[in-house]
Amino acid sequence: MTLRGNWKLVKSYLQYRLEVDQLNKNSIRLEETWLHHLLKWAGEESFDRAPKIKPVFPEYIKNSVTEKGDLFSSEYQRKIVGSARCFLMWLTVHKKGFRHKISRIYLATLKTRTSFNNPQIHEFVTLEEMMNIASAPVYSLRNRRIKASAIFWFLSGIRIKAFSTLPIKAVDFDNLSIKQWPSLGVETKNSKSATTYLLNIEPLLKVVREWDRFIRKILPENSYWFAHISPDTGNLNSDNLKVGKHRDQRARKDLKEWMLKVSLSYHSPHKFRHGFAVYSLKKAQDMGDFKAISQNMMHANLSITDGIYGMFSQEEIKNRITGLNNYSQKTTFSDSDFEKLAVLVVEKLRKE
Repeated sequence: MTLRGNWKLVKSYLQYRLEVDQLNKNSIRLEETWLHHLLKWAGEESFDRAPKIKPVFPEYIKNSVTEKGDLFSSEYQRKIVGSARCFLMWLTVHKKGFRHKISRIYLATLKTRTSFNNPQIHEFVTLEEMMNIASAPVYSLRNRRIKASAIFWFLSGIRIKAFSTLPIKAVDFDNLSIKQWPSLGVETKNSKSATTYLLNIEPLLKVVREWDRFIRKILPENSYWFAHISPDTGNLNSDNLKVGKHRDQRARKDLKEWMLKVSLSYHSPHKFRHGFAVYSLKKAQDMGDFKAISQNMMHANLSITDGIYGMFSQEEIKNRITGLNNYSQKTTFSDSDFEKLAVLVVEKLRKE
């Protein structure tokens, strides 16, 4: 059973995050989900006794399971524990009676650890899979739309919510650019605004360019790139200029149906974003490339990009470490690159 006082504190914190930190409602819902685990862990114990509750919260989350009985992924564990740490830290600053019972030393213990015996490898779409998608047949306008969309996700690394609200006028294939601007109606994470760019992979670009030319002949520029299709006629609907609340679910459903029909392995839209990141990071030659990839994914800093997408497989680790003495085959970093990399490494070590 959840202690009512704890529940009221969480509600107060979420209201603070909404009004003061100005998080959008989607982010608030996510934080509420993550903090639900903290409420369950504390049970009938007040949050001011958090340092004395056993098992400790990171251990509790490590052994928690989903409704299907699966352990939480390491990334999801990190988000839950990180949210709990921020909430408890907020209590020590904004609520009486917590500062002396929840110490900074205790807060520093609220972190997850990666197991290097069984590291979490992110699922991602490979370039080979993308080439198969590009050459796969389509049987309807809906198939053609989702095929172009999936390739767009990989080439851009765009989030599905932003993509589903992206107007035609925000896409410029001449400059391989995308205006992910909330001022154009694009629903980006935390309402960030950025102009991002597409990977220059011609066989894939050919497919998305063909779709782009097709819709521009029929639809106004304020229509969506993931164009509306009339359920009655099966044709593009130029009269519908609204995007539904669950528009991104339409893309997921179409993708699953089409990939099953053409005998390709299904990946969720976000795995195409992962594919963009992994492909790009493997091609990166220096810290400048690394920073550009991070900014193109609209990450707040390099640590996020590296922490989520920079993990190598065991075979990649082996090949890179054993090949470090082959200097002539490697692109060297400049002194400024080394300085930037050193700062990043120190920052990551300090947070561990």
